[in-house]
Amino acid sequence: MTMQAETRSRLRIELDGDFWGHEALTLADRLPLTELASAKLVVLSLGKVRRIDETGLAMLVRLYSHLRVRGSRLELVDVPVAVHELLERVGFSRLVTCQVGENRELAHHTIALGAGVEA
Repeated sequence: MTMQAETRSRLRIELDGDFWGHEALTLADRLPLTELASAKLVVLSLGKVRRIDETGLAMLVRLYSHLRVRGSRLELVDVPVAVHELLERVGFSRLVTCQVGENRELAHHTIALGAGVEA
């Protein structure tokens, strides 16, 4: 997972790997709580996510709910078509902005799911 506070009110996080099972559950422990607390917008890049399951979906809902309670927003970018189809099927894409496809110039940090943290 990589992260960058682009401004004091915007945080970009890029996930890298399989977003499922135990790997998805560790996301909450790996997020930068101080930066997350001050962000009005969290941009989550899913461009390097190969697979997602119900645990990964649950973590997205948990992050969305946490941000919404604080008055912040979650946006998903670089969403692979297969992941977007799943988000549409379960209705999550109606809650957040989902940009399908890649937008590499915005990515700065990566959270490698299951392989440690990269800077």
